[in-house]
Amino acid sequence: MKRLGVLIAGLDGAVASTMVTGAALMRRGQARPQALLSEQFKKSHALAGFDQLVFGGWDVVRENLFEAACRNQVVECHRLQPIRRELSRLIPWPAGVDKIATFRRQHKLDSVVILNLLPTGANKESKAYARLAARHGCPFINFTPNDCAEADTIPYCGRDGKTGQTWFKSVLAPALRGRQLEITGWFSTNLLGNEDGKIVGHPVKGRQKIRDKSKLLGEMLGYNPHHHVEINYYPPRGDNKESWDNIDFEGFLGLPMQIKVNALYRDSILAAPMCLDLVRFMDYAHRQGLRGPQTWLSLYFKAPYNCPTHDFHRQEHLLLEFLSPCAAG
Repeated sequence: MKRLGVLIAGLDGAVASTMVTGAALMRRGQARPQALLSEQFKKSHALAGFDQLVFGGWDVVRENLFEAACRNQVVECHRLQPIRRELSRLIPWPAGVDKIATFRRQHKLDSVVILNLLPTGANKESKAYARLAARHGCPFINFTPNDCAEADTIPYCGRDGKTGQTWFKSVLAPALRGRQLEITGWFSTNLLGNEDGKIVGHPVKGRQKIRDKSKLLGEMLGYNPHHHVEINYYPPRGDNKESWDNIDFEGFLGLPMQIKVNALYRDSILAAPMCLDLVRFMDYAHRQGLRGPQTWLSLYFKAPYNCPTHDFHRQEHLLLEFLSPCAAG
């Protein structure tokens, strides 16, 4: 049976522990594969099953995954009990240590994918993991807004996972453009209380995140309305995040109208299945001998490398076209 290694930089974080927990529960049949776009292509493109995934990775915290999942409080503790032993055996390596060859040999892996889930602002560390991926010929996924060292010797994708508010913006803005309704202003605010919220809510550390969330609107519309984006660290929310959007636009005869959207998201519950999708798809790209930026995966990111479009439906078309029977050959 094919075995796929998944090495995560930031293994004890909320997204990573949720991702590993979800894969373990689905492997046991104790959860359904919801929110996984890749599942519909599992058979046709021989994507890795949950029982074929072997997880490992790095973290400065060094908790085992059961401890990390309990601390992150994304999945209820009672749901973790059936997989407690499995999660407890998974202890991250010290940050930056190169054990990839040993990991590959020990678990008899056919391939290894590296996923970057380091905190926002960890640019130096992110570049080091990207170089590590290139050195070992591993596909590399940058789910963070951090700068990485891209290498055309491997398939890579990123940057900055498009999970909630920005994803919705990439759906709604093209719809308004398609009706020729002119957007005059878009105000976006977020409340987030987890560790990511603490970092991206910082006025300096969160600048890159704000830039990624801000710049796509003008590129989708072809003009730049007044666009304000802010992220607020609010500890009572924890991993649950709330977003508010106020959209001012003009219709026929220049008369003003508004749309107001309030969304209550679960940050890691949105991000974890996207990461599982990306791991499966990047392994497929690697098996196809592809190299460089995988633009067909742009719909997963706020600032995708070599981005041809930010419009979510056009990005969806790119992915489906790439995975079509003719393209698969």
